[in-house]
Amino acid sequence: MIARTLRWVTLLAATLATTAAWADPPRPAPAPTVGTATATAARAAPRPAATGAPAPEGVVNINTATVEELVRVPGIGPARAAAIVQLRERAHRFNHAEDLLRVRGIGRVGFRRMRPYLALAGETTLASRPGRAPRARPDAAAE
Repeated sequence: MIARTLRWVTLLAATLATTAAWADPPRPAPAPTVGTATATAARAAPRPAATGAPAPEGVVNINTATVEELVRVPGIGPARAAAIVQLRERAHRFNHAEDLLRVRGIGRVGFRRMRPYLALAGETTLASRPGRAPRARPDAAAE
């Protein structure tokens, strides 16, 4: 009973920590200064993605995906995909993507990497596993 309660509290804490509203509360806008049109325009411009990760080519619906479809997500191999399907069968469905944190081997950092590729509804559109950017080799530049 205590272990189950502790597990529930841990999951709740992880969910609250990964929620954007909890982690980054809205801040009041700074007072505008006179004669700074460029600063106002810079504040209004959309910011680029902070993660530096490429935009996903598709998503995987974790509520309907098979093991083969789940393996396409970066950070999920065959064993973790099978564990996700097992958990989904036990829980009947995932209500939040953060429910994947209950799978052994999926931590907060790994979850942040795979989050852009996950969906709770709709079709699975991720056709293949996204590749990594090729590294520049120092000896190739000398040739």
